[in-house]
Amino acid sequence: MRILWKPLRMLADALVADSSPRQLAWGTALGLFAGLVPKDNLTAAALMVVICALRVNMTAVAIAMMASSWIGTLADPLTHRLGEWLLRHDRLQEFWTTLANLPVVPWTAFNNTVVLGSFVAGLVMLYPLYRLVEWPARRYVPALQKRLAQYRIVKWLWGAEWTHRILGASARTST
Repeated sequence: MRILWKPLRMLADALVADSSPRQLAWGTALGLFAGLVPKDNLTAAALMVVICALRVNMTAVAIAMMASSWIGTLADPLTHRLGEWLLRHDRLQEFWTTLANLPVVPWTAFNNTVVLGSFVAGLVMLYPLYRLVEWPARRYVPALQKRLAQYRIVKWLWGAEWTHRILGASARTST
């Protein structure tokens, strides 16, 4: 039964948790960025390490990553063209050759047109996405937090999560 309620708990946590509108906006923007990049390379792993090291709303990151992973597969033809253009650009040839000769860089998969194009597209869109999400987050989230905190279902979802954590911790210590 806990599995069924987990998405609702995550949504309630993202909207009502003690995170600022900036943390929610950066979490959404970084999640969209990370969701665009294909996941089987060092670039995606390093991006996730950086995101986990930042103080952002992790629930917003997870929800945005899930949504943008679907968008990323649809955008692959566009990101392929962008990556191909970057890799074939005459002025960048020496840069790519130098980068490819470094020891760890081949694991980043920047020689893959889709990975490079997705990374550059996500990087270019990062700040505009943050600004796009920040304004509604500043304007509507505080009022929404107050309103949602009054509902029993939100209190119950929070209580269910805390109860699960407390009971899980006491069960582990008693064995």
